[in-house]
Amino acid sequence: MWKVAIAISLALTGAATMAAAGNAGDVSRGRELAERRCASCHAIGEAGNSPDPLAPPFRNLYRQYPVDALRPALLKGLEVGHRNMPRFVLSAQEVTDIIAFLHDLDPCGKPSSDDEAMARCFAPAE
Repeated sequence: MWKVAIAISLALTGAATMAAAGNAGDVSRGRELAERRCASCHAIGEAGNSPDPLAPPFRNLYRQYPVDALRPALLKGLEVGHRNMPRFVLSAQEVTDIIAFLHDLDPCGKPSSDDEAMARCFAPAE
């Protein structure tokens, strides 16, 4: 039960953060950015391994970090994520779009009455 409470709390925190930003972001633009800028190292879809084994699949990031907490680092420009990660700087809109895409990959962020979907929400990272 406490896991459900934590998931709801994180979902509400994420929704409040996005509302405060004034823009929910565009999932398809976020996916396009990830394909262009990140897919050489990260698996960005709902399945598959990352080309670089040190780069976590995007679908698992929500298990490692509160996704909205990545916003400041993405705005500043990540220098080190994994050893081959290039330094890059994104605009505020690009960050908002990538965050929206990451939220879309999070099964915990999608309403569901499906037991299998909820099990994926709390499953260990691959």
